[in-house]
Amino acid sequence: MDTNSPDVTTDAPAAEPAGQAPEEIRHLIQQWKRLDELLAGLKRDDWIAPTPLPGWTVRDVVAHVAGTEHMLAGETVPDIELPASAREYVLNPIAELNEKFVQEARPLAVEDAFEDFRDVVAERTEQLSEMSAADLEAETDSPVGRVPFRRFMGVRVFDCWIHEDDIRQAIGMQHHLGGDIGRFAVGEIVTALPRIVGKKAAAPDGSRVRFRVTGEAGTDLPLATDVVVDGRAALADVDDTAQPTVELVFDTPTFVRAATGRIVAEPGSGVEISGDEDLGRTILGSLAFTI
Repeated sequence: MDTNSPDVTTDAPAAEPAGQAPEEIRHLIQQWKRLDELLAGLKRDDWIAPTPLPGWTVRDVVAHVAGTEHMLAGETVPDIELPASAREYVLNPIAELNEKFVQEARPLAVEDAFEDFRDVVAERTEQLSEMSAADLEAETDSPVGRVPFRRFMGVRVFDCWIHEDDIRQAIGMQHHLGGDIGRFAVGEIVTALPRIVGKKAAAPDGSRVRFRVTGEAGTDLPLATDVVVDGRAALADVDDTAQPTVELVFDTPTFVRAATGRIVAEPGSGVEISGDEDLGRTILGSLAFTI
């Protein structure tokens, strides 16, 4: 840890589920370790840096991640009244739940907030290690509906992955969106593209929208996929013999941050449009899909 960082140990939780844990579990534990390593290197002032999320500093993002894991560990949501200022950005029940954990943690010293994150991650790691295959396949409520618990943990990978980027962006660090975790997590965005194109952007029947994300395989998330509207929108393999109605070419951080509502992407700033520019701009304005 940086010499100006809180005086806490830098030993990250090491336990992992034994045997062949599902990739969702393996990626989640690895993503917690990545967050731990990032937080261990922060200077004290970094913890109060504003993030792209309205009203939240770095320490608030950490409190949110920890709070969600506290809830999954079986703890109750804090019974507190939110301040009026939070109502400017708390717009739905899930956001209200998240904000209660954030508000509860605000009086904590930075050292204690970091320790709380580590403690709950260690607890959750142990819980996951004790779950049977049947436990992981049991259906549970989640932000994406009622799904197997394992699938819910995939959503947790995505959430922790994007919050790592929020922290990096807040303190001016290079993004770390690629790698195995990134390739797994970006699937949440890709899965949402048909709804974005067909429902939110209302692309007309017969449209073929091509998404390309550029970058180096080791650090970024190069990908290419089409969304074809034929009665309803659906993902399709890129067909280079088929002329797309519109093609959007992004760099990795622009694609991820626009899809998660951190920014509104503009042509010429991390994304280029070719083809039907009006449809392309409508899609860009509709890209955010997270709650």
